[in-house]
Amino acid sequence: MNQTIMSNVLNIFKKLIFAHILFLGIMSLYRAVFFFYYSPLDSFQGFYLDILKAFFLGFRVDLTVIGYIQTLPTIILIVLYYIKKESLLNYFSKFLVYYLFFCYVAVSLLLCADFGFYSYFKEHINILFFGLLDDDTKALMVTFWQNYNVVLILAIFFAYLAFLFFSIKKIFSISNKNYNSFFTLKISALIFLILFVLNFLAVRGTLGMYPLGKMIPNVSSDEFINKVSHNGFRAFTNALSARKKYLARKYDLLKATGYKGNIEKAFEVYTGTENINREDLLKNITFKTKKVDDKEYNVVVIMVESFGMPILKYQSDDFNILGELKKHFDEDILLTNMISAGDGTISSLQALLLNIPHRPTSFAFSQSIYKQTSFSYGPAFLFKENNYETSFIYGGDLTWRSLREFVKHQGYDNLEGKINIFKHLENIDKPKADYFHPWGIFDEYLYSHILKKLENSDKKQFIVALSTNNHPPYNVPKEYKSKSLEFNDAIKNHITGDFELAQQRFKSYAYAVDQVGIFLDKFKRSKFKDNTIVVVTADNNTIDGIMKYDDNQLLNSKNIPLYFYLPESLKNKIDVDTKVTGSHKDIFPTIYNLTLKEQEYLSIGKNLFDSSLEHYGFNGSMIVTNKDKIEKLNSIEEQTNSKLLNYYKANLAITQHLINYYYKKGKE
Repeated sequence: MNQTIMSNVLNIFKKLIFAHILFLGIMSLYRAVFFFYYSPLDSFQGFYLDILKAFFLGFRVDLTVIGYIQTLPTIILIVLYYIKKESLLNYFSKFLVYYLFFCYVAVSLLLCADFGFYSYFKEHINILFFGLLDDDTKALMVTFWQNYNVVLILAIFFAYLAFLFFSIKKIFSISNKNYNSFFTLKISALIFLILFVLNFLAVRGTLGMYPLGKMIPNVSSDEFINKVSHNGFRAFTNALSARKKYLARKYDLLKATGYKGNIEKAFEVYTGTENINREDLLKNITFKTKKVDDKEYNVVVIMVESFGMPILKYQSDDFNILGELKKHFDEDILLTNMISAGDGTISSLQALLLNIPHRPTSFAFSQSIYKQTSFSYGPAFLFKENNYETSFIYGGDLTWRSLREFVKHQGYDNLEGKINIFKHLENIDKPKADYFHPWGIFDEYLYSHILKKLENSDKKQFIVALSTNNHPPYNVPKEYKSKSLEFNDAIKNHITGDFELAQQRFKSYAYAVDQVGIFLDKFKRSKFKDNTIVVVTADNNTIDGIMKYDDNQLLNSKNIPLYFYLPESLKNKIDVDTKVTGSHKDIFPTIYNLTLKEQEYLSIGKNLFDSSLEHYGFNGSMIVTNKDKIEKLNSIEEQTNSKLLNYYKANLAITQHLINYYYKKGKE
């Protein structure tokens, strides 16, 4: 062993360890801030040991990140020892200051991104993160600027960077000591083998079968405590891996669900019988409508941005969150046990448009190989066959997520975005900018556009509309007068995070749903009230990001409303269970049966008004509801004895089979 060179190498290893200990402390501090900021727990009683376990497990997960950062220095130091040039070791020691600083900053940025992502989705970074990066960049920047004290945040962050850099530099300026051995060992090959093994174990995080970063075990019965162990870096790398596999077309849902090469079994599970049509499998998900009258109806379906259901339980004169919509919810049909198909707008929208569940960890159709695939079984095609004019209206820009490129292949005669809506406005009496917010045009103009479309029509109308208003940075029109939103203790005690930001979110929420109510007021005074069906739902419950619940966390986190306005003569002919469970896949099958006579249709979803059927709600976070049951898979590959979860997996397999069929059909 060359004693001088080995002593220098061991000194560098020592300094690396000191720097890593510093950053592990910072990561643990971040975890504590995350825990106390987002914790929905009213009391830690009974959870102290679980919390301790979560922090210790989190420290081990953080250590895997340090292991990755340390891998390059470990390998290079071993190589430099055998080169035996002291000058190279000195240069490398100086380089490590900048290397560690760069790595620590990159991890810090991901921790911050994870913190922000959790505030919106109540999940650590997942594949949706890359969808956010594809959103309107300018709108995202405006959102950040308006919702947060950017100057203060940047000042704190740059102060942190300065502290981090000078701390690392200080550590690497520590005087070297003369080391004759490594814990009495003097054989260089053995020393480096031990260091390499320790580095490998740090990366792996465990001696078990699965590396810790890939499989983080639960330590508690409380879902939030389990999430505390995760960190943003590992969440990002897992999401990045899923994205790469998907973009490389390695996303194999049939294999993941266990039905690859055995898709017939999935149809058996779906139908509940072995007596299925094996010659044409899609016939097993093909149905015929049972219309209860001979009248023809316009159809208007509105998806309201982030219109979560749980906050509505606080509705009162003082906290008038529903505004003008309340009376319509009271007068008409409101289904209260629905869950969203996805946790983001695009995932729920495509589930609605295609009558399918959202496929976990998948990318938006509009940003995938299915971008130009015509799913000709979809609702717009069916209504066109029945002499409807079909329109898709979005209150934002149709370039968002390449939405126009996908929707134009789905049977819509008209595709209209915020600019089309603005151009059709009458009596423009204020600056153009006052009609818009960063993500689109204010909702009131979207709804006035829908009414004009009905008024100017000379044939039956089928309209699907997506609003934009209840979205960060939570703007409302200058002239809008908000209704009373007094936050009593019951509401305050269920809000997590920044209270001022929560107030902005609720004000925007109230505006968005109030405008739906105003639209329905005008609609019910029109001639169309007797020949039009209006359906209102939401894309997701992102208000969940700042709420905690007393019970049924899984259901509340995904719970959205589903409202039906039916002409009185039609409403009197049907019997509705307002507690029925379902999700976006079920909306159009229900509408088909109200509007189309003896029409064959293909759908994973089912008619919500048919009490003879079993009804299920599916959310892409692998949550399933059925009546009073709600269950969750940890992963698609998970083996389970649950009939409910296995039914869900069979539905996902059939969904992928359906998608593959139409994709291949489009290529012929």
